[in-house]
Amino acid sequence: MKSWIDLNAQVQKHLERGLDLADVPRQRFAMFLYSSNYYRVSGYARCFYEADVDRYRRGTTASRLMDVYDLDRAVRTSVLDGVGVLEPTLRSRVAFHVAKVVGGGDGYLDESLYLPDRDAPDPQDKPAMRRWQAQVKNRDKVLASFLEIQKRDEIFIQHHVKNGDPVPFWAAIEVVSIGTFSRFLRALRDKSLLAPVTKSLSLEDEPKLLQAVQNIAFLRNIAAHHGRLWNRRFDGHVTLPQIALSVKRQYISTTTPAAALTLLAGMVDQIEGRSSYSTSVLDLVHSVPDLVDGYYQPML
Repeated sequence: MKSWIDLNAQVQKHLERGLDLADVPRQRFAMFLYSSNYYRVSGYARCFYEADVDRYRRGTTASRLMDVYDLDRAVRTSVLDGVGVLEPTLRSRVAFHVAKVVGGGDGYLDESLYLPDRDAPDPQDKPAMRRWQAQVKNRDKVLASFLEIQKRDEIFIQHHVKNGDPVPFWAAIEVVSIGTFSRFLRALRDKSLLAPVTKSLSLEDEPKLLQAVQNIAFLRNIAAHHGRLWNRRFDGHVTLPQIALSVKRQYISTTTPAAALTLLAGMVDQIEGRSSYSTSVLDLVHSVPDLVDGYYQPML
């Protein structure tokens, strides 16, 4: 079990691992760790380590470590700016078109709206059974989240609850988490309900919409929780519709932060009808040339 250590000891650990303070005063670096958390900074620090050794590559300076931390913080802030445009737009358009079908009551709580669209398969068909069980689990999570809404204290939710009326879909979809929102889209049995939303965003098809929402939810959660984007490999693949490819700056692997940032940039530009957001966020990503690879070719 590791023991608590004070700021001076934290700085000393970095020095013992080969970090060069250079022109950064020791006290300033200590305050950087105090404000940024030793653990959070260590994720960036490891990107400057020698291969398979907990030691900095020769010449790595404290200012370099602080610069990349500040760059990534700025990128995360820009991500949240973009999500602030995209997420409400997605929720609003989905609410508009789905509510047209389910109405103003609690039709969205009907299990028949969701996958699976058949009874349980033969238990001997293991792949089909796993798929069916996953769909049931996803549906049940969505419905549980919608039922929890009754306890929320937002005025526009309690207005319906106190009147004894069901919370309409267009209100419910505004207060579930973005993860539940993404899960709801995947759970829908009839994906053609989403066709108008797909078309309004200039996406090629509904699978691209579902994947884009899932990708943006993941990106948004990293940014919202101040996680590291720079040099972070993504587990899943990021979809790159034409609206994203139209703003890309260079070749993009679909498992990189650059892919997710480019997807977000393309979708925000499409909604706003201008290229100012993609220009802003991608200029920021490319603002320090020798740090760009951390977004396009992550190592961790």
